[in-house]
Amino acid sequence: MNFKIKIFLLLFASSLLFAQGKTNLEMINKLVDSSSIKIASEITNRTVEYSLQLNSVAEYKELNGIALTSITKNGIKLNTNSTKTNKIDYSITQAGVEYSNLFRDGLFGNYLLERKFVLRGNYSIQNSSSILDANTFYFTVTDTIPYDRLIFVENNSLPFTKGKAPDAPFIPSILEPAIAITAVVVTVILFFSVRSK
Repeated sequence: MNFKIKIFLLLFASSLLFAQGKTNLEMINKLVDSSSIKIASEITNRTVEYSLQLNSVAEYKELNGIALTSITKNGIKLNTNSTKTNKIDYSITQAGVEYSNLFRDGLFGNYLLERKFVLRGNYSIQNSSSILDANTFYFTVTDTIPYDRLIFVENNSLPFTKGKAPDAPFIPSILEPAIAITAVVVTVILFFSVRSK
């Protein structure tokens, strides 16, 4: 009996873990990783060391650490000496989430909300004599989450992880309980009327 309870709890916990989507910050971090992969693909000589200059606006300074880690993880050697002649300038100009398209999953299903993440910025790769590459990046990704999980995916201390979500429709939220109560009442009436005959 004890073994069955453990198996049940394990399956229940794993289903909860798989049901949870990624937070808005995690999704934006994935886009920062994509921008780092783009920069790394432009650098062919991986033996050269670069200094990294992060010029993102103050609102996105929390993402600078993610960019630093991701660029290093993609095989670029970084040097903390800011006077180094080989330099990567990296800047995020827009990061955020937009909510749209509130819809139902079936007739009586939960509300689902579409969310779109945007990351925009620019970078340049320089050596002592010239700019080797300068470009902009723009990445987006879209997914859906349950509407009732909205408060769990946003981070109140990071404004770029929050967006304006559409309100849930008022009429269906009243109509569903009314249909359920009516169905129960009709079932009870039918049960007692058939039984009394």
